[in-house]
Amino acid sequence: MKINQQYIADILNVSRVTVTKALQDHPDISNDTKKKIKELADQLGYIPSGIGRSLSTKKTDTLGIIVPKINHSFFSSVIEELYRKAAELNYQIILMVSFEDEEIEFQNVKTLLSMNVDGILIDSASSSVSDRAFSLIEKHRKPLLYFDRKQRNIDNSGIFFEDYKLSYDLTSEIIKRGYKKIMYLSGPQHINISYDRLNGFKDAMNNSNLSIPNGWIIKTDLDKKNAMESFLLFLQTHNELPEAVICVNDSVALGVYEACYKKGIKIPDDIGVMGFGHVRISNLVQPPLSTVQLDIKSASTIAIEKLVQLIKSSNELIEDQIVGGTIIFRESITRK
Repeated sequence: MKINQQYIADILNVSRVTVTKALQDHPDISNDTKKKIKELADQLGYIPSGIGRSLSTKKTDTLGIIVPKINHSFFSSVIEELYRKAAELNYQIILMVSFEDEEIEFQNVKTLLSMNVDGILIDSASSSVSDRAFSLIEKHRKPLLYFDRKQRNIDNSGIFFEDYKLSYDLTSEIIKRGYKKIMYLSGPQHINISYDRLNGFKDAMNNSNLSIPNGWIIKTDLDKKNAMESFLLFLQTHNELPEAVICVNDSVALGVYEACYKKGIKIPDDIGVMGFGHVRISNLVQPPLSTVQLDIKSASTIAIEKLVQLIKSSNELIEDQIVGGTIIFRESITRK
């Protein structure tokens, strides 16, 4: 049995239009009639048809969100805050995961467009180098914002973190604490966060008149396993150990921890390590990892507010929103 508005109308011997107006609190319908219809609808378990409503309003009240992964405390925290703010604004979220894969991200976009979401928010996969997904969204004229990461070749606004300044400041602080021989583990340079954080490091070193030896900037894939393998290779091919290693994110820093453990290198006695992102495990490893805590709540709140603003204003131009963070020094960096 299909419980729809016509079924309710037949039971109460009223027109379907009367039921529709009553459920929408239309002033044409008396309060007594509204009460009877709503009570029966609740009793029967009636649920409005989202498809029907979207056909009439051209809106689905849904937001498409694409993130690189879920099993990661940074992204899970972001997702939770996005859901919270969307609910406040009466929007539902349809979540997609790219698993750091450009092709999957493209298929995610196609799925969201087929579901006619009102707008899309993308935290780019680290492997994304083309603009296929972006171009497809543009062809459909769908409101789009980027969050945290995007390909540097894409000209689209979004909500990002103060990556360059935070990287510059933490490098400068480490230098002030007496570290001079510092290496850096970066990520793919076509992604904004890797590019900006690396440049912050380079400029801080240059402004302190400190050189970076050849081979002391290593590109990783933003994950623990690849970082561990990359740092192990460095240790096997270089005789000189850096005094400190600054990492593009905490996952990479944890890879450095694993490599040091395998080689019997003690943190912080033999080498200092600095991460970025403040994943939950950063305070639980031994020694606790120094890192940068990003203001996830503010960034997520702004992201939903700006995406809804885009939707309601028919894609008006919105400037980039930059959100800050806090440097947290723990036992992995000891000099003061």
